Amino acid sequence: MSVVGLDFGCKNAVIAAAGRGGVDVILNGNSNRLNPCMVGFDQSRTMGEQAGSTASSNYKNTVYSMKRLVGLPFDNPSAQAEMKRCSFSCVPINTDGQPSSIGVKVNYNSEEKVIPIEAVAGMMVKHMGDICAEKSAAAGGDIQQLFPKDWVVSVPSYYTDAQKRAFLSGCQVSGIDVRRLMHENTATALAYGIFKDIRKEFANKDEPTHVMFIDLGATSYTVSVVDFVPGKLIVKSTQSDSDLGGREFDLKIAQWFADKFEEKYKGKLSAKPMSKPKVMLKLLAAAEKAKKTLSPAGVKEVRMQVECIMDDLDFGITLTSAKYEEMCQPLLNRLNAPVQRALDETKLKPSDLSSIEVVGGGSRVSCVKIMLATTLGLDKSAINYGLSTTMNADESVARGCALQSAILSPRFKVLPYEIIEYQPYPIQVSWEGESENGHSAEMEGEGEGNAASPNSVVMFDRGSNFPCVRRVTLRRSGEFKVVASYHESSLNHFFPEGCTREIATFQIKSIASGENKIRVNVKQDLHGIVSLSSAQVIEEIMEEEEPAEAAKEGEAKKEEAKEEEGAEGEAKKEGEVVEAKKEVEKKKKVKKTNLESTTSRPTQMTKVAFDAAFELEVAMANADRIVKETADLRNELESYVYDMRDKIISESSLKSYCTSSEAASFSSELEKCENWLYEDGFDAAKKVYVEKLAGLKKYGDKIQYRMKESQTRPNAFSSLKSTVEKYTNWLNSSVGDEKFAHITDEERTKCHTKCDETSGWMYEMLDKQGSLAVNADPAVTTAQIITRNKELSNSVSPIMHKPVPKPKAVPKPEPEKKEEKKEEKNEDDVPAPMDTGEETKVEAETKPMDTSA
Repeated sequence: MSVVGLDFGCKNAVIAAAGRGGVDVILNGNSNRLNPCMVGFDQSRTMGEQAGSTASSNYKNTVYSMKRLVGLPFDNPSAQAEMKRCSFSCVPINTDGQPSSIGVKVNYNSEEKVIPIEAVAGMMVKHMGDICAEKSAAAGGDIQQLFPKDWVVSVPSYYTDAQKRAFLSGCQVSGIDVRRLMHENTATALAYGIFKDIRKEFANKDEPTHVMFIDLGATSYTVSVVDFVPGKLIVKSTQSDSDLGGREFDLKIAQWFADKFEEKYKGKLSAKPMSKPKVMLKLLAAAEKAKKTLSPAGVKEVRMQVECIMDDLDFGITLTSAKYEEMCQPLLNRLNAPVQRALDETKLKPSDLSSIEVVGGGSRVSCVKIMLATTLGLDKSAINYGLSTTMNADESVARGCALQSAILSPRFKVLPYEIIEYQPYPIQVSWEGESENGHSAEMEGEGEGNAASPNSVVMFDRGSNFPCVRRVTLRRSGEFKVVASYHESSLNHFFPEGCTREIATFQIKSIASGENKIRVNVKQDLHGIVSLSSAQVIEEIMEEEEPAEAAKEGEAKKEEAKEEEGAEGEAKKEGEVVEAKKEVEKKKKVKKTNLESTTSRPTQMTKVAFDAAFELEVAMANADRIVKETADLRNELESYVYDMRDKIISESSLKSYCTSSEAASFSSELEKCENWLYEDGFDAAKKVYVEKLAGLKKYGDKIQYRMKESQTRPNAFSSLKSTVEKYTNWLNSSVGDEKFAHITDEERTKCHTKCDETSGWMYEMLDKQGSLAVNADPAVTTAQIITRNKELSNSVSPIMHKPVPKPKAVPKPEPEKKEEKKEEKNEDDVPAPMDTGEETKVEAETKPMDTSA
């Protein structure tokens, strides 16, 4: 599970892992898929469900809504509006020469700490990785090695460059290396398209399939139109309302309930209910529960009952679906504009859309579906009012991120799937003075630069794909600045209110003398973050051509002469060719020299702030580890007390293995430890728990040892007895057996001695142990019996299985050499009649040949 995708929501976080069998959403320790996106601070940190369980009691130190605050300046209007909804305290963090960033003031381990909101977001991301690692470790393995390595995390499409960088910085503080920050709508489209593509539902390359995705989450609303073709998705439009989400519907119900409560107890309340953070959290929880009850079609009303709201007062009231729709009508009316803008931008009609997919928790509300169906002209009598709900509303973003992580990871081989992204805001690059020929922008990749002014160009227009690198060529000398910023037309595309349009300033050091041709390469990476790729001096220089190259050109001229002028022309041109070989030709070449540059950003975590946040994270992680180990030891001690107390009392367990005095002493120690645990020992240090547990085990281990020996000793004796009998029977039966004739008498005597010695020891120990009670220390241990068994086997077995020696090889007698007698041939001698027939035959055959000759 080292390849994961994370849906980092404002209210909940969902993590999914890619594996060979597909994509699985990881369940937490309580077997839930949704994890509250909260971080609580007390004596230690709590995150996820553990933080959610104490959020109402520890509301001042429980941080949430990190997604809404990360990367925003403290004075930003959106940030200020969000802080008013939070029960924790936010303070500005001042940095030299930059706007104040947001920090949260919490009480951690009895000390007041100010933590950057980005670092808190990183803590939650790391916690999701811990959930994944613990799930993998449960199946076996080292939890440290199973921590996810490849991450893709979702962010809203309306995030600015500063917000994305701040989120990445928070992840880096926690030690998380994110491969890609992916837009939520693109992740949903990938989860939809890649599985449809496997089923060959997008067969036509020339006619793309148009699908609209509507995502109504806890705090934001996004509408996107995506075109699908085989192996590819193209995001054509993305429209958002960053302040319209499910919590706005909750707030309407909570405010209505608070008004009714205040109306009933008018003059008896100490303050307005929604002005108290704890009361507000309680009412919002009740409102969310009522909203979920009213969401299914056919539910007409819901009873809301909240006990002890404030000033020890209870209140209950019935909310009807008609009243709910009436109070939410202003919110419902805001659903139409993003849908219409997306259709206008893509020049599509609702009838051109093959499917309209709705995701996000807020999309389950019945009146929301009715409003969307009305806007798009769908059949309201159809299932889900004509909307498609084939995707899991809570998990689609996490699944898409996990698929993208698998595509990017070297650990997986995935079929190629191309994603054409959508840049939400146009980005321009400006410079001091004028560029070459007024302005000049040479683009790499798709799209073209648009001149915004004589000394600026829109490099990354709205709707452009990323990652990509584009460049502009300038005439400069000495140092100069190039500024990347969002174009003023971004305001027409709902650029976040109060956010600075400046992205980065690149200070480039050029050559001081003369005007140089400078090529500035600006990159938008996989996250959508803008940075300076490189700055280069471009020089055209004349280089001398190599003699070999000149010779080749001469040969080419010679061939040309043959074709054009024949033999005479060849003779004439030959002299020119010789001269061409002698003359050294010159050729133009482009030389590129990289320049030094520095980057400054208006909102960026400085190195000092990053190092301080990192040190705090390490210290908190160590403190969390100690707290966890202490809690585990406390639980171990408590479990030991209860377990041993029950076993000492029970006749069928440890009671028979201890004397009455031992049982009394042990029971007394257990009782003392139990009382201490629930009085002074609940908050004791880890070392104290270790000492207490060791003190109890001095009593318990001895009793448990007796029981264990009593249970394992009979089998050990039985095994030893079988071994003795096996070797004894072999010694008796092998006498006179030819198979064992190679075993010497000395070896047999040794085996007999060892068997008799072991047998005698065994029966002696059986007698001693038989005379002892079970609550006495054993006369012989199982380990001693096993050792005797091994010693006997090691002594006898090698002799028993001694191989039969091979017979000695008898040397073969060497054959006698016959003395060859050399006889001198005499031509006058006549062959004796006892000569061989062969010789006679040869002579008979050769005789006619001699005659004929």
